[in-house]
Amino acid sequence: MKIFDKFRDLEQLFDSVNNSKVTIVSAFASGTESIIKNLATTNKVELIIGTINSFSPPKYIENLIELKAENLSLYMDFRYGMSTHWKLYLIEPDIVLIGSANFTSLGVSLKRDTLVRIDSEELYRQYISKVENLKSESLVINSESKEFNHKFNLYKRSFIESQSANQAGKTKSNLQTWLADDHNQAIPLFIWDSDLEPEDEKQAFTLIKDKEPEVESKENYRLSKYECKPNKLPYLESSLVISMNEKGSYATFERFDRILYKDGVHYLYSFKGKRKNAPFDIAEIATGLKLVVNELYENEQTVLYRENIEIALKK
Repeated sequence: MKIFDKFRDLEQLFDSVNNSKVTIVSAFASGTESIIKNLATTNKVELIIGTINSFSPPKYIENLIELKAENLSLYMDFRYGMSTHWKLYLIEPDIVLIGSANFTSLGVSLKRDTLVRIDSEELYRQYISKVENLKSESLVINSESKEFNHKFNLYKRSFIESQSANQAGKTKSNLQTWLADDHNQAIPLFIWDSDLEPEDEKQAFTLIKDKEPEVESKENYRLSKYECKPNKLPYLESSLVISMNEKGSYATFERFDRILYKDGVHYLYSFKGKRKNAPFDIAEIATGLKLVVNELYENEQTVLYRENIEIALKK
C-alpha cells in the first residue's frame, strides 16, 4: 500500500502503463483531456463520469468525444443526485487507487487531495465487478449510444443552472481562491458587439414597464439583448455573467435581473442600484481577456470556462 499525495506519483504511474486496461470512475471531471489522450494511445481506457450537481463542463465531454480515440469508452451517469460519487482508478491486472481526488486538473494535482494505491488482484476484480454493475444502470449511458445526445443536451442546461446558482451565492474574494474550488468550472459570458437601436430601447421599456411598475424610466436599468429561440437562451434570469464588448473592453460582472422575450429577441435587464455580488475582482483578468476575446467572440462562446480564466490570468 502506498499513499499518493504528489502529482508526480500519479504521473509516473500513468506513464508506466502500457497495453493495459485503465478504468476511471469520478463524480465529476475537467481539464484532464491530455491524460486521457496519452493513456488511450497504448491502453484501453474506460471513463465513467457522474452528474451530481452537474459540475463537469460539457466542453470537457465534447473535447473527449472529438478525440475520436478508438481505445476510449466514455460513459455518463445521468442519475444526477443519485449518480456515482466515486473517485476510483483501476489499472489491470491488480492496481487500485482510491481516495478523494476527482478526475479534474485540480484533483489529480493532489494539492489538496490524496489517493491510496493498493496492489491486489482480488480487490481489483471486486471493483471491476462493481463497475460492471454500475454500467448496467439504465441511466449510465455510453457516449456512442443513440440516447446519449438527448441526455447530454439536457445536462448542458443543468450545467448552466448549476454554475449560475453557484456563482450567484459567492461573496467577493480573489481569483486564486475561486480557482482553488473545483466546483467553480464556468461563468456565463456575454459579449456585445454594438450599441442598441432606439427601437430596441423603446420596445424593452414597454415590456419592462408592464412587468415592473417601479421602473419609471430607461435610467433604472442597463439593457442588453440576445436573439434566439426561447429554449436556446444560454442565460438564466438572475444569473451572474461576465460582460464585455467584442474588443474585451468594459469587462464587468453583470446580473441579468429580468429577462423578457418578444419576437425573437430576449431583452436582458440589469437593474441599477441593486447589490451585485462578484466572486472576484474582474480587474485580475481584464487585460488577459482582451488578448483572448477574439477567439471567444468568433466561437460565439457564451460561457467562460475555468481554463479560459486561467489562460487570461497568465496573459
